[in-house]
Parts: sequence; structure tokens; C-alpha cells
Amino acid sequence: MKRSVVALALLLASCSFGGGAASPSGSPSGSPLAKASGKLDAQVPMPVGFPVDVPIYPGARLTAAAGFPSSGPTSWGMEWQTLDPVTKVQAYFADTMSKGDWTITFAATASGTFSATFKRKSDSRVEGTLVSSSASGVTKILMSLITPSA
Repeated sequence: MKRSVVALALLLASCSFGGGAASPSGSPSGSPLAKASGKLDAQVPMPVGFPVDVPIYPGARLTAAAGFPSSGPTSWGMEWQTLDPVTKVQAYFADTMSKGDWTITFAATASGTFSATFKRKSDSRVEGTLVSSSASGVTKILMSLITPSA
């Protein structure tokens, strides 16, 4: 799980210092990415190779994303934004992950924030962290994920 924390720290550092997110080269497929609007930051493309079955909060905007492939495990750091409250985000992940190939354990919850760890049921080497907090009406959902080498 230490690698998950490192991936999340790298994502946060790149967002803090770089003012943006690392993304794969080339143009995204599908619909155009949303520009910054209202309280939400601009949308970035989903990194190549991110597992398609990882639950993503509906309607949330991906605002920072980075993949860290290596000869060993691959790490991802992601940030989504939504105008929904943290309680609704937490309820979604608690319900959705329990129905799929995931388990989730909430480590800490407080008013307007939560943190959790999650693992794939079919391969516990696939693991991540999930943190959410709200400020100025925007809820941020931070996820780090580690997958084993192929």
C-alpha cells in the first residue's frame, strides 16, 4: 500500500507544481474534453491502460490523471471533481465496490471527508486508496491504484 501513497503524492505534487496533469500523447477519443467551468477545473483524458472496471463516480469530471508504468507494477494517480456532497460520493463507492470485483474499507470519516483502501477480490495485488473532501462547494475524489506487472 506504500506504493499507492507514493503514487498519490506524485500526482498531488505534479498538480501543485505543474498546474496540470500528465496525460498520454495524442488526442482523446470520444467526446471533446470539458473546459474549466463554474467551480470545476478543466477535464483531462483518462490515462491509457487504466482498468475499465474501476468504479468512477457518475458525472464526476476527471481533472488530473497520471500513469506511472514500470517494469514492475503500474501506478495511477487520479483526481475527479463533482459538485455532489462527500456523503453521496462515499455512499456510491461503498455500494458499487461491494457489488463488483472490489472490496473497500473506510479508514477514516469525518464531516466532509473520508479515506479508504480498496482491493480487487479476484487479485488482491491490485489495490488502491480513495480520499474525498469538499471545499468551496467542490468535492474532490483522489484515487491511487497499483496493478501488478503483466
